[in-house]
Amino acid sequence: MKFPIFSHLKRDSKKSGFTLIEIMVAISVMTVGILGIYALVPHVVSLSGVNLDRFRAVQLAREGLELVRNIRDTNSLEGVAWDERLTNCSGGCEIDYNDSAPVTYGDRYLKIDSDGFYNYENGQETKFKRKIIITPNPNVLNVKVQIIWPGKDSPFEVEENLYNWR
Repeated sequence: MKFPIFSHLKRDSKKSGFTLIEIMVAISVMTVGILGIYALVPHVVSLSGVNLDRFRAVQLAREGLELVRNIRDTNSLEGVAWDERLTNCSGGCEIDYNDSAPVTYGDRYLKIDSDGFYNYENGQETKFKRKIIITPNPNVLNVKVQIIWPGKDSPFEVEENLYNWR
């Protein structure tokens, strides 16, 4: 008795499987693909570290601008000259949130405290330095913030003009 349902299961001896050459080619292609991916992993890991340093440098530079902006705004609220405490930084200054005015640049490393804030007094030392250069002009302060760290992208610099908006 023949079952027509199973007639397609008949084997054709000429098409019974893969040849040795086809298997070798498939293994070679897979090996090249896996080795390519394996070779990229260390490069991706090193780039992620570089990008993290750049990101931190950008944020530290923005923070430096914000600190100078805060001093300018505080001067206006206190009724003193808008550029008070900001005109002596042409040679470079340092400032963090614990300071009410910039201090002369001391080539110090920023530290990060247990709350994640960067400062110069306490915490774990980082590899970043921040130098703020303020060039006063009539009714304008040109503020440059440089972030310096060991690396090929160092220093990172941001520049902005602050105006007497009062």
